[in-house]
Amino acid sequence: MLNELIRADTTFIIQLLSSYGTLAIKELEELTGYREMYIYLALGWLSKEDKVRYLEKDDGLYVEIK
Repeated sequence: MLNELIRADTTFIIQLLSSYGTLAIKELEELTGYREMYIYLALGWLSKEDKVRYLEKDDGLYVEIK
């Protein structure tokens, strides 16, 4: 069951990234309302599927669609 929830979260996150472009992890938390742990679970799933890339900036970690 948790895998199904994570899959749904990844779909929502991909939609947000498609709309907004590059987003900080904190921005993803605010836009989704998900706890940080669930953001990272979904991003791990998307990383395994090679769908996102990460950028480190002085003020935090950012993610965007490849």
